[in-house]
Amino acid sequence: MSKSKIFLVLLVMSVLAAPARTSGETVVPASKQAELIEVLKSGDASRKEKVDACRLLSIIATKEAVPVLASLLADEEMSHMARYALESIPDPSVDEAFRAALGKLKGRQRVGVIGSIGVRRDDKATTALCRLFSDSDPDVAQAAARALGSIGTPSAVTALNDALRAQKTRAPQANKLALYEGLLRCAEIMAADGQNKEAAAIYDDLRNSDAAHQVRGGAVRGAILTRSEKEGLKLMAQYLDSDDYILFSAAVQASLEMPGSGATKVLADGAKGLPADNRILIIKALGNRADASDELQGLAEKGEKAVRLEAVKAIAMNDDGDSVTFLAKLLDDGDKDIADAAQEVLASLSGSKVDKAIIAMLDSKDTANQLKALELIERRRTGGIADALLKAAKDNDESVRTASIRMLGDLAGEVDFKVLVNLMLGAKSAAEIRAAERALSTTCTRQAKPMPGEVIIRKAVYGAAGQGGSADVTAKVAEMVKAGAASIQASNANFGDPAQNVVKQLRIDFTANGVTQSKTVGENKSIDLMVAATPPELTNQLCAAIKKASPGQKLALLRVLRVAQGPRALEAVVAATKDSNEEVAAAAVSVLCGWPTIEALPEILKLTASSDNKVKILAVRGAIRLIPLQNVSMERKIAGFKELVPLIQRDGERRLLLGSLATVPASESLEMAMSYIRNANTKNEACFAAVAICEKLVEQKPDQVAAALKKVLDATSNADVTSRAKAVLEKAGN
Repeated sequence: MSKSKIFLVLLVMSVLAAPARTSGETVVPASKQAELIEVLKSGDASRKEKVDACRLLSIIATKEAVPVLASLLADEEMSHMARYALESIPDPSVDEAFRAALGKLKGRQRVGVIGSIGVRRDDKATTALCRLFSDSDPDVAQAAARALGSIGTPSAVTALNDALRAQKTRAPQANKLALYEGLLRCAEIMAADGQNKEAAAIYDDLRNSDAAHQVRGGAVRGAILTRSEKEGLKLMAQYLDSDDYILFSAAVQASLEMPGSGATKVLADGAKGLPADNRILIIKALGNRADASDELQGLAEKGEKAVRLEAVKAIAMNDDGDSVTFLAKLLDDGDKDIADAAQEVLASLSGSKVDKAIIAMLDSKDTANQLKALELIERRRTGGIADALLKAAKDNDESVRTASIRMLGDLAGEVDFKVLVNLMLGAKSAAEIRAAERALSTTCTRQAKPMPGEVIIRKAVYGAAGQGGSADVTAKVAEMVKAGAASIQASNANFGDPAQNVVKQLRIDFTANGVTQSKTVGENKSIDLMVAATPPELTNQLCAAIKKASPGQKLALLRVLRVAQGPRALEAVVAATKDSNEEVAAAAVSVLCGWPTIEALPEILKLTASSDNKVKILAVRGAIRLIPLQNVSMERKIAGFKELVPLIQRDGERRLLLGSLATVPASESLEMAMSYIRNANTKNEACFAAVAICEKLVEQKPDQVAAALKKVLDATSNADVTSRAKAVLEKAGN
């Protein structure tokens, strides 16, 4: 870094650490300013260093810095930053420097100085600026007009008006627009200074002139806002009736800056009889007013569709609940688009007042309103609604009861489980029973908590992802689980370091309570092997309820028990398979045979001996699915499959068997899979199973694998199976 750069860095730090200029004074030592001035004078300093110096001088400079900064106004590279610094110096010498530069500079530098004069509102420059209106450079002429507007004094207004009269016919349009802009700026400054009468006079002249539309529109807005409230509203009403859309929209724009109900009333009255486009613009303005609910409802009730739609949407912008009843009526509107828009608005409204209004709808005796309220509650996910839903669950109308019961299950923790069980036991119709079933199942799932369960580790690999250097840690993980570990950390401390200086990951394929999962985490993260289970106290309530339930209710409760799972739930389902009601018993068999965890396998195997062919088929299917999930040797699993084979009578079950065999890589399972390859109805599944087994068996039994895969290649036409089979054959040395 050069010496000048080091010096400037140190200087910047010292300046920024010093207190900023206050009330025209500086507490920064004069020596600091002098050092920055020297940077500007230096022939060795870079442009960046000089720019930084100007930036700092804009914070601390006094009149001592004016001469050197003024000397840079003609510099094409530094003029802008010099003006930036000068504009902030509270000393008249700056204005003198800018005025002096006006006659010396040309082009962009001159335009920039004109802008700075406007920023500083130097009234003494008015005469000089006026002379520039006829400058041959249009940028200079237009900048002079805008600068006078920023000065905003009566003399500036006079100068601009004189220039307009003088240039009315011969001046370029862009120059005239700049003069008009200057007048608008003058009016804005006067209004900001409290000179409303003077500002209004300027606005009135402009709005009644032949100026361009945008000028007259801006003048209309200003003329309305600078008058008294009464006079401003009167003028606004006049322009709301204008055939000129620009002037009309300017009046609407002005209303956005006018508080009070008077403006709301003028807008609503002005909308009557107007074209749709005009009314839509007024509606948008009304949507921004907190007191326009009644007016918007009136516009949404009838009329052109586009207007009604806009009014419905605008209600959402300011309504706090007063329009809920009105919007609810629109849900039955004959025009679907209007009804849909009302529904969207109702769903989007927020606040306790809205919630209370919807609850009042639910508490009414009008079924249609009650159903609408329930739909809104569901869409809005309204909280604190349990009591209202429980009351509605006892309504005389079945549709209201059904919807309320179904929604109760979605209220996390707000409704006691026993209440839901009682609703099931009190359900009269099939629809109510289904609703209660959904509520109970949803609650069981939500209330499920992580609990230890039977975990079988199928495969565990620790190492570098996709880079080699991985270790099979299946045995180690299984040992840790057997010792009671509920989670496994991916760390070198647990598994050594199979890939040094590389971030590693751990992948575990496992079965927890009969559910197969695969999880991967990065190094030093943990895999949770816990399984979620419904708390026993909830399961006990379900089991107690099934003893009191009607047949229809029992069918639903059996399905809920399958969701709840656990030993107690399984016990109740097994008992129900012997129910005196044939439909209940059949449903219990179906639930049992579809049970997701291995605990059900012994009972399912008993059913395989049933004389009822339908029961036997369900049991065989269930057993085929669960046998691979056992934490036993492959020999035991294969023995289980072999016991089922004589019971299988249909190709559907044969295909299921092949799918399960694919997960048990052993010589005997491969032999069993190959025995089905000649059956046209099971050939595809047999080929898939054989390849899957061979992929895991190739290193131990290469000859058997090779022989089997050659037959697979002869039998299959599936491209994926063919590709996989050839890859394994290559590994087997064929």
